[in-house]
Amino acid sequence: IYYNEYKSYLSKTQMYCILPFLLSTLSLSLSQQSFDDNAPLTELKNGRVGGFVAIKCGFSDVDWFKFMDGDYVNLKSLRNRRISIIRDGRMYISRLRDSDAGVYLCRKNETPIKKITVKIAEKPSVVIQPGDVTVQPGSLVHLPCEGDGIPHPTISWRIGRIQLSDLPVLPASSSMEDILGYKGDNYVMTEAGHLYIRNITVQHGGLYICEVTNEGGTAYATSNILVLDPPEITTKPADTDALDARTIGFACRATGSPTPTIKWRIETDEGLVIEDVEDHPSGRYQVDRYQSIRISMPVPSDSGRYTCIASNTGGSVNATGILRVLVTPEFRIPPKDSWVPVGSSAVFVCAAQGSPTPLIEWFKDDAYLAFSNTYQIQHETSLHEVQEKLIFRQISFQDTGFYECRASNLAGTNRHEFSIAVTEAMPFPGDRFVKDAIEYANNFVQSAIQETQVILSSRFSNPNFQPTPQDLFHMVRQPTRQTLYMAMSAEVFEHALDYIHQQIEKLNATSLERNQQPLTSLLSPAALEHLEDLSGCKARVKMPKCQMRCQLMSFRSHDGTCNNEKNPLYGSSLHSLNRFLPALYENKYNTPRGWSHHLPSARLVSQRLMRTDGFQLHSRYSVLMMHFGQFLDHDLIQTVSGPSETTFAPFLPVRCRRTCSNTMPCFPIEIATNDTRIESSCMPFVRSAATCGTGDTSVFGDSIRVREQLNQVTSFLDGSGIYGSADEEMETLRDRSAGRGQLRVGEETSPGKHLLPREDVLVPEELESERRCIGRSAINFHDCFLAGDRRSTEQPGLTVLHTVFMRHHNQIAYKLSEVNPQWNDDRVYEEARKIVGAQLQHIAYNEYLPKVLGVEGMMKIGEYMGYESETDSSILNEFATAAFRFGHTLIPPTLFRRGENYEEFELGDMPLHNSFFTPYRIVDEGGIDPIIRGMLTQNLKNPDGKLSSSVTERLFNIISEVSLDLAAINIQRGRDHAIPTYNDMRQVCGMRRALNFHDLQSEITNATVRQLLSEMYDTVDDIDLWVGGLEESTVDGSLVGPTFRCIIAEQFKRTRNGDRFWYEADSHFTSEQLRQIRKTTLAKILCENADNITKVPEDVFKYNPNVNKYTECRKLPRFDFSAFMDCGDDCNPCLRYREQNSLEEETETDLEFTYEVGEKIMKSASIRRHAYHRKFVPGLRGRAGDSLRQEIELRERKKEHVEFLKNLNLPKEEIDLRVRLFKQLERNLTFG
Repeated sequence: IYYNEYKSYLSKTQMYCILPFLLSTLSLSLSQQSFDDNAPLTELKNGRVGGFVAIKCGFSDVDWFKFMDGDYVNLKSLRNRRISIIRDGRMYISRLRDSDAGVYLCRKNETPIKKITVKIAEKPSVVIQPGDVTVQPGSLVHLPCEGDGIPHPTISWRIGRIQLSDLPVLPASSSMEDILGYKGDNYVMTEAGHLYIRNITVQHGGLYICEVTNEGGTAYATSNILVLDPPEITTKPADTDALDARTIGFACRATGSPTPTIKWRIETDEGLVIEDVEDHPSGRYQVDRYQSIRISMPVPSDSGRYTCIASNTGGSVNATGILRVLVTPEFRIPPKDSWVPVGSSAVFVCAAQGSPTPLIEWFKDDAYLAFSNTYQIQHETSLHEVQEKLIFRQISFQDTGFYECRASNLAGTNRHEFSIAVTEAMPFPGDRFVKDAIEYANNFVQSAIQETQVILSSRFSNPNFQPTPQDLFHMVRQPTRQTLYMAMSAEVFEHALDYIHQQIEKLNATSLERNQQPLTSLLSPAALEHLEDLSGCKARVKMPKCQMRCQLMSFRSHDGTCNNEKNPLYGSSLHSLNRFLPALYENKYNTPRGWSHHLPSARLVSQRLMRTDGFQLHSRYSVLMMHFGQFLDHDLIQTVSGPSETTFAPFLPVRCRRTCSNTMPCFPIEIATNDTRIESSCMPFVRSAATCGTGDTSVFGDSIRVREQLNQVTSFLDGSGIYGSADEEMETLRDRSAGRGQLRVGEETSPGKHLLPREDVLVPEELESERRCIGRSAINFHDCFLAGDRRSTEQPGLTVLHTVFMRHHNQIAYKLSEVNPQWNDDRVYEEARKIVGAQLQHIAYNEYLPKVLGVEGMMKIGEYMGYESETDSSILNEFATAAFRFGHTLIPPTLFRRGENYEEFELGDMPLHNSFFTPYRIVDEGGIDPIIRGMLTQNLKNPDGKLSSSVTERLFNIISEVSLDLAAINIQRGRDHAIPTYNDMRQVCGMRRALNFHDLQSEITNATVRQLLSEMYDTVDDIDLWVGGLEESTVDGSLVGPTFRCIIAEQFKRTRNGDRFWYEADSHFTSEQLRQIRKTTLAKILCENADNITKVPEDVFKYNPNVNKYTECRKLPRFDFSAFMDCGDDCNPCLRYREQNSLEEETETDLEFTYEVGEKIMKSASIRRHAYHRKFVPGLRGRAGDSLRQEIELRERKKEHVEFLKNLNLPKEEIDLRVRLFKQLERNLTFG
């Protein structure tokens, strides 16, 4: 039919293409027949997607139909391969789909047999899922869970593997009140499947599983409920006393949910705080898998608080156990047997150390000494050490007897017995000789000093004179005029006492040893005081009047006095060095170690142990570490030679360089006969100058004192090397001509860049002959440069740093005068000096010291917690004479110079031994830039305990002259200063005292070095501190061993904490000014003050040979001087002081201010406030800035601003206006 109809316009091929469609259409139309489907049997079959279903009809040779689109369709016509019809009448449908659901009919011979309904179940899915929940105990927890599927799924809950059965089910529409008010179990479920847990406890925590189930399967959703249970410590660390223990520990256990983590915090009695025990560098602290802490080989420094901190998300708790490492008391200063004239005074000192700090008790004839009017006991204590003085003011015969000093602590008791014999009163035998002694000593000392000055003057004034190494060494260590007078008084005082001893010996025809009979028994107190007065010592020791010096409110003095207002001489120049341990003089008073007792020659130790011709380079650091370390050392320390280089022999004075005998002040260094270089039998050495009142006694302190050395500069890190350590030096260095707070300058090397000034212009004519610098050739003669420290010309690298910081001061002073034109010359100078000093401190503690000390060393210094007025910043003798001289091992034999692009310099490098006191190296050979570039590109010498032969064999090398040996001088200087031995300092620094040389192997790991030490020193107790400290292997991450690290860290901790003007101290700088200070790097300072350097390493102390990776100077952080803009002279604290005439009086002023908002001028009521509590806030200008700056500084937080304004009783509109203005100003201050 179709063919006949369409053949007129369809080709035969096209007809074949549509034929299959026509046939299938015809088949479908034929199969859609209407017939009766009332089958006698019905059945229900369930299946699931992807499964199969089998249907039986009960007859063979049947036809199967499916009800589709309103009629039954024969399944054979669908040609569905998933449907299989078996001849016996069964039908199978495989890989079921949703579309297979429906009504099926089997028919035989047009008779319906059975009707089957097939239902396809859909696997359920979770449409609303519960999330993880963290709750507090007692809360209500709602876990929603709903599912979808065919048929509609049911919902059940379980916790882990435990099924929650028989849950009460509330209607889905139940309110929260219904749920909370339901009486029954904690669990409640709604018809929708939501689970509620009421009044939840820790036991209800866990993994909750929602199961959504139907015939198609099961779907799951989980919720992890964490019920917070704050930690509770169940096992607390117990207080522990450790005596001779190898290992001790603290246990700590805690419960909670989630399981708490345990950390330990240690606060030692010495002030060290350890937060991360496992990373502690000592390796003696360990935390085991049970979180218990164990300490192996405990030492007293481990004593302290051990806090266990248990933490989880619910909170944190801690428990503390106290560790006391017990050490039996040992006497450091035991009292001695004495005879005392009746009616005189007597002092007996008993000092003991142990852990815990011992308790000292006094007994007489086995009876406890209770309180009495006849004597008194003075008590001084420090960590692990106590000292008591038993003082008799007027001793009587009843005080004769046997006494005992008893030191006790938890570790045990130690006793020391001594006797006091009270004799008949007798006149003081030395009183009659006081006048003659002073006359003798004055003539003798002054003539020796004058002879020294005459010899030096005649030598230097000779135009053909070639200086010896000793002359140049004297130039470095010569005292200032004020130091000369002070040292001369000390020498007069000491030699007057020597004269008195000699006269008493003649009178008694016996030899009198000072350490056998107290000096106070030879001279009356009045005679001692008269002796100090006549010698000049009393006049030299003056207590400054700090209250009369207004500028000390804001700026430090140049000589360091009044930094500590309670103890004005702490840290000041011309003050004695401090000590870590008591001095170790041979006669207990003033003779050096090795004066008569045999010690190996300092030159021998230097030659055999400390000299090297070859050396290794440090891979990480540049040689600038050495140069900056020397610059830092000179800012803190300058011990000077005694005032005379001539012996104090009565009739035949001899210059120290011409004698090999130990005669004051000469202490020559012995030279072995087989010395490879020096043919003479000794190397000259002059003892350091002493301070007044030391070496024999001090009337001012009413106690016997040993000889102490003088520090000519301040002990504070204050830039004294730039500005000087005395007002006279400051005036010489300042340039007052322009009124801009500038320092004097020398010749100009590039636009606006100058060298240091010369001594020939600024030094008085009578002293000029002593200050000349002479290099290798008379053609290249130049006068020494002049800076705050006289050693500035010692070597070119040091001169460069002095030049850079002189330029830096002038640059800062110029900028400050620009932003504060109202400041006068003095104000600009002091403010610039204050900033430069702060920057120097920041560089030293943040760039330099971490590389020297490493992480553990910086931990010993600790975080800055504020100024400590009880801390004495004075330099420790052990630091000055031994530990900080570790830098001598870093000195290379050659100093590099580099061209403009860091290429080889046309004049080459500089041999060190040809570079001492050679200003021409800078003046005539390209300025400071080649040397700066050389310092940046040269490796540091590795700190291996060896010194370059340039400083051991050719120090201050001069043609035809025997050079000095720096290592030998350092060793001899330590003996001169009576520095304690290496073994003594080891013990103080927490290491065990060595009993033999083998015991040193943990710190001095080189067996060859230990062998050499044993060959040169008789016992391990004789090893010099500088020698032993240098030979220690460096601690990881540092440049020093553990002993020097201990001393250096302690000194820099004192230097910082005891400085009232430390840059981080409260009120010294505003927060914005401090932020600018902290942006300072030495790299930026070098960039800004070199002649023409455009790129440098970002950290100039790190060695970086790749110049292409250097940072351009313009990209380094810049200093914003707007932070230092001041409100004018009315804010000057000194001006206010002069108006008030008292630093202590707290006055109030009426302050009326105005400010402008748009075109509206607002005026406030008068505000009464303390005048000298005003501070300066940067970033504001004009009248509004001047006034509101002060208010904002009073109320730094917004809420305080608002509260402050409300108290003014102003109209609300004005308050609202000011609050908005304050917010705007606050944003300005914060961002800019």
